[in-house]
Amino acid sequence: MIPFEVVTLVSTFFFTYSSVLMRQGLDESTPHTGSLIVLMTNGAAFMLAIFWVDFSQVSFSWYWAAFAGADVASPALSLFFMYRSISHLGVAPTTSLLMTHAFFGPFIAYFLLGERPHPVIWLGIAIVLLGVFSLTGGEGLRDRRRYIVLPILSGLSIAVSNILQKVGVGGMDSLLLGGFLQGASAAVIGPFLLKAATGWQPFMFNKSSLRYFFFSGLSLAMAMFTLLYALRGGRVSLISPILATGPLFALALTRLFLHKKEKITLRIAGGATLIVAGVLLVMILK
Repeated sequence: MIPFEVVTLVSTFFFTYSSVLMRQGLDESTPHTGSLIVLMTNGAAFMLAIFWVDFSQVSFSWYWAAFAGADVASPALSLFFMYRSISHLGVAPTTSLLMTHAFFGPFIAYFLLGERPHPVIWLGIAIVLLGVFSLTGGEGLRDRRRYIVLPILSGLSIAVSNILQKVGVGGMDSLLLGGFLQGASAAVIGPFLLKAATGWQPFMFNKSSLRYFFFSGLSLAMAMFTLLYALRGGRVSLISPILATGPLFALALTRLFLHKKEKITLRIAGGATLIVAGVLLVMILK
C-alpha cells in the first residue's frame, strides 16, 4: 500500500497545477466562469468513474450524506474564493495563504473527531502559519491586503470539507462512489452558489479560456480522488499540514508557466520555505 503521505503530496501537486491552469484561463474570462467549468469537469470525471464501482459490494449508508455535504464547502465554495483570490493576488501568494487550512483542519478535528495530535505537531503547524502570514507583509501585497480574506476563507472551506470527507470514508465501501457523490452534488449545487455569490452576473465563455478551465477541472479530479485515498489511511491532523507543501509546487509551476505574469519575490520564497519546514516537522513527529 502506498503511504498516505506520498499520496497526499501527489494530491497537493494536482491541486496546485489546477490553480496554475486556472490562472492562465482568467486572462480572458472571470473567476466564477472558471469555477463553473472546473466543477462541471470534475463532476463529469467522477460520473464516468462510477462505471467502475462494484455496486454488489455497496450498501446504502448515512455516511453518504457527509460526502454530499462536503461539496458545499469544497470544491464549490473553496474554488470560488480561491479563484477570486488568484485574480487579485496571483497563484503563489494565494496558494500559500490557502495553507491556513493546516491550522483549521487539526483545530476542527480536535473538537469534532477527537483527534489528539502530538504537542510538537502544533509547533510544526505554528511554523507553517508563520510562513503563511510572513507573505502578507511584502510590498507586492501591501496594497491588496483587503483580498487576503479570500484565500483564508478558501482554506477554511477546504478544512471543513476534509473533516466531512474523513467522516464519510469511515463508512464508505467505495472511494469512487464517495468521489462521485461529492463531485456530482458539487456540479449540481455549484452553479447556483456561484451565480448567487456574484449577484447573478453572466458567465463569460471563450475557446481559449475553456481549454485551460477544462484541464484545470481534470487536475482537480485527480487531486480529489488521491486526497480521498489519503484520508482513508491517515488522520486529518497529519494530512492538512502535508497539503501545505503546495507553496513549493506553486513556486516551481509559477516559474515554469507564469513567469511573465507573476513575480516570485524573496519574501514569497522565504514564506514557502518556512511552510515546508513546518510540514517536515509534522511528518517526522507523526
